[in-house]
Amino acid sequence: MTYQQRMAAYRQEAEQLAAEDNTDKLRRAADLLQSCQRIIIGGGAGLSAAGGMDFSSGDLLKRRFPGLAAMGYETLWQALWDPGRSEVQYWGMHAAQVLWSVCDHPVLPVYRDLLRLVAGRDYFVLTTNFDEQFIKAGFDPARVFAPQSSVLYFQCARPCCDDIWPAEAAYRQIAAHTDPETYACRPEDIPRCPHCGGPVINNTRDYGVHPRPPEIFLPRMVMWNREAFEAYFAQAMEMDTVLLELGVGLNSPGLIRHPFQRMTQLHPNLHLIRMNRDLPSVPPGIRDRSVVIGGDLGAALAKIVETACESPARLIK
Repeated sequence: MTYQQRMAAYRQEAEQLAAEDNTDKLRRAADLLQSCQRIIIGGGAGLSAAGGMDFSSGDLLKRRFPGLAAMGYETLWQALWDPGRSEVQYWGMHAAQVLWSVCDHPVLPVYRDLLRLVAGRDYFVLTTNFDEQFIKAGFDPARVFAPQSSVLYFQCARPCCDDIWPAEAAYRQIAAHTDPETYACRPEDIPRCPHCGGPVINNTRDYGVHPRPPEIFLPRMVMWNREAFEAYFAQAMEMDTVLLELGVGLNSPGLIRHPFQRMTQLHPNLHLIRMNRDLPSVPPGIRDRSVVIGGDLGAALAKIVETACESPARLIK
């Protein structure tokens, strides 16, 4: 099967799942989550998008970034991935979207629902997101492993040293003087390394909009709870565990999507709940231990919480 055929099959299944009555699936998902010993949450970009932070939405771009829409961009992703931007435009756009999506955005309801669902339970979060929503919503930071790191920190692009420092003040300085029509910032506001004066990058494994060789990434800040997560994951493989995968696509499937599938295949005590608007398919070999839910992820998660409320002792009121 070609890539195009595979994507067409994904789209067809997604349309079918979005149109079906998924009441029984939601009830089964709620039952699994209530009865299991451990829950490992895999959160992808589709989770934030379900809450309204959808970088692929043209309506969002027009509403929140009208200047970018006036420049001809159709989505925020298109603007942030534009190879034709100048350096001053890169920093102007980047600062604007980080302040909106990470620093100033309130907690999305979908994350509050998710916290209610796992409150008091034995859980761990693995996320590829940069939006800090799990932390804002009140998840235990020690139980949130985010190996991609955070756009809230800078490091030297060379790097000349292993220092990592906060970025928010620089973003606000950039945004305060960014041209609203061209999204160009002042050259003097572009952040520089305080040690060598060279260029800086986000302390992220690969943010995509500012690509660089992977060996440049300084992992020490983000990897502080890696061992705790890996130990938890290894123990969970021998327990009655639910892998709750939320909005994980194919941009970086090797971190969540593929490992969740593989572990479900290898360990008969595991169940996979895959909630995904666009890419809901699971391999045939694990369908009997998977719950596949398409359509609106936020609405489906809210219904699972509502169903679980029939056993109110497990949830925060």
